[in-house]
Amino acid sequence: MPMKKTLFKKEGRVKKEIEPLFPGYVFIESYISSLEFQRRTGYVISSSNDILRLLQYGDEDDIAMREGEKIALLNLLNDDHCIEPSLGIIEGDQVCIKDGPLVGWESKLKKIDRHKRQALIDIEVMGYQMRINAALEIVQKI
Repeated sequence: MPMKKTLFKKEGRVKKEIEPLFPGYVFIESYISSLEFQRRTGYVISSSNDILRLLQYGDEDDIAMREGEKIALLNLLNDDHCIEPSLGIIEGDQVCIKDGPLVGWESKLKKIDRHKRQALIDIEVMGYQMRINAALEIVQKI
């Protein structure tokens, strides 16, 4: 399950907390085909009140993430499947990420909340644009 570290200030100190990156979603890594996976899990999914459905691309039977989406997501995550906080600076009206997984993602930043120490970015997962929060500490404003 992809996770993220969030930063927040409590009692004058910056604290870190780990929470799900995509609440309500579970990612399963498997080496069997999409059709075989659906066959093996169909009964469990249909009889569960907690599982709504498998994500898939439109009307296709393909439930596996496309390679480009998988690579983009994995590039954000560390070995523990967690997005670590990034460090950035503001130069004029531009944000420059100096360290962390968001390096190179400056063009995908939709919003920065310096107070909450978060950046909103869009990432494509299973054909859907999903907006996620990632920890971003702005350490300098020039």
